[in-house]
Amino acid sequence: MGVTVRDAARGDEDFILALNAASTPAVGDMSAQDYREIATQAHRVLIAEAGGVPAGFMILIRPGSAYPSDNYGWFEEQFDNHLYIDRIAVSKAAWGAGVGRALYEEAMQVAAALGEKRLTAEVNEEPPNPESMAFHAKLGFRHLVSRTSPRLGKVVAMLERPL
Repeated sequence: MGVTVRDAARGDEDFILALNAASTPAVGDMSAQDYREIATQAHRVLIAEAGGVPAGFMILIRPGSAYPSDNYGWFEEQFDNHLYIDRIAVSKAAWGAGVGRALYEEAMQVAAALGEKRLTAEVNEEPPNPESMAFHAKLGFRHLVSRTSPRLGKVVAMLERPL
C-alpha cells in the first residue's frame, strides 16, 4: 500500500477532527473552531493517504507565527530557525504502514526548503506516550528537556531533529 502526502483541502476538516478526537490524549483536544484557528496560523497542514484513503495528518508552524501555543512559544525562545510540528495523528488502521514516516519525511523536506535548521515537536510524558517517543528517537529526534505545559498541565518532552 503506497503512502502519498498532500496539502489538506477544505473537505479534509471532518477527517482531521475525527482522527484528532480518536488520538487523544496523545494529541490535545481540538474543536472545529480550534482547528480553523490553527490552520490560519499553519504554514502547511498535510494529509497522508495510504492506498488513496486519508490515514494521517500533520500541522506545521513556522517561526515568527502569532500561534498562541505555550509549547511553540518555548521553542521560539530557544531557536530562530525551526519548523514546529504542532500535532500529528495516524489512524490506528494505518499504524506500521509508513504513514508517520512519510509525514515526517515531507516535513523535513519542507523545513530544508525553507532554510530551517531543525524540526521541533513535543511528546507527552504524562500521560505517557512511549510509542511516539520510540518513533521520534528512530527518526533522529533528541530530547532537550521535560517541562510542564502550564496551560494543559501535561508533562511533555521537548524534542529537536536537526536537519
